[in-house]
Amino acid sequence: MSAKTQLKKNRIGDYKAHYQTDAEAIVDPEALDPVRRASEDRRMETLLRLLEMRPGERLLDIGCGSGWFGDRCQRQGVAVWAMDIGRTGVAGAKARFPHAGTYQVGDLYFLPFASGSFDAVVLSEVVEHLEDIDSAIAEARRVLRPGGRLLVSVPYRETIVDHLCIHCNQLTPANAHLHRFDEQALAAHFQRQNLEIRKVRLMTNKLLEMGGFPRFSARWPYGVWRLTDGLMNKLVPKPAFLCMLGATGV
Repeated sequence: MSAKTQLKKNRIGDYKAHYQTDAEAIVDPEALDPVRRASEDRRMETLLRLLEMRPGERLLDIGCGSGWFGDRCQRQGVAVWAMDIGRTGVAGAKARFPHAGTYQVGDLYFLPFASGSFDAVVLSEVVEHLEDIDSAIAEARRVLRPGGRLLVSVPYRETIVDHLCIHCNQLTPANAHLHRFDEQALAAHFQRQNLEIRKVRLMTNKLLEMGGFPRFSARWPYGVWRLTDGLMNKLVPKPAFLCMLGATGV
């Protein structure tokens, strides 16, 4: 086996240890700079609108990060289970948003839930970190009820660059992102798990982001912001994120 092949095979190494350490670097939403915070607020609003959650439905937020998205869902009357692989990360999310839902430490490849437990599962900025995407999506699908929805959000057409990781001192892709996605690449993973693709959304134009658009448009109605972002992505096709919603058969 060549050194290049070995490096590709072991992109992260001990993924559990890596992401448990990474969780310690999660930034509180209140500590984000105004442009980044406004941008994240719009991204989460888009995810929530795509999910179309109804009060009382059960949502599993895998890779819950700061806990911000789970909190937003809970405020809509959704029963939220917020999960991450690192105890430190889960403890931090619970400290920030103690009433967002039920917090759980768990591994996406081996979810600690019975089959058919949830109406929806969200993987927001998670899939690009995974070595085995198909196994992870199959496990997420397992815990969905018939007709349940899976929403995935990933960076769009990202350039993957290796650098020396400050945690493990090994060559690691920047931000531990292992995969580059466009619509076809992500759709292939959905289709292999027999998920019907219902919605595809490109969002967050990079040129607008550089100009500070999220901050000065933060108070705009969602529809106006979305129209502006969508038009810009047609004129200058540089969206930062790809969102895809799939559903199981009834």
